[in-house]
Amino acid sequence: MTTTASKMIETYASAQSEGESLRDTEARALLNCAARMEKVQKESGNMQGYIDAIRHNQQLWTIFQVSLGEADNKLPKELKVTLLNLSRFVDKVSLRAQTEYNPGLLSSLIDINRHIAAGLSVKPKAEAAMTAMHEHYQAVATSA
Repeated sequence: MTTTASKMIETYASAQSEGESLRDTEARALLNCAARMEKVQKESGNMQGYIDAIRHNQQLWTIFQVSLGEADNKLPKELKVTLLNLSRFVDKVSLRAQTEYNPGLLSSLIDINRHIAAGLSVKPKAEAAMTAMHEHYQAVATSA
């Protein structure tokens, strides 16, 4: 793992609130990124805020990518693959949005973050809902 990736993960881990589960922290981070992107999407001409919001979201997804690639990650292989494909889509849209300055492109990133956060907020016993969400995002990720 690179030093930059290690630093990002340490920062991410330190942001976890006391008593908050990892799933809650991830959901909160995704919602925070979605809110930042939505804010700049509505602001006309705030190019620096626009780029910063996209990059912040990309950094979060990079942390997810690193975590998904770790040998001790206990998620099912199929879910890891789906999330990695989804992260490729996030990267693709993010790069396009940065080069084109097209706030409309942020809508899909905002929606993805919110849906994943909603899935993380579901308690583990609700596996049927997670499976449905998994299948939906697998279809989205493979269409990128």
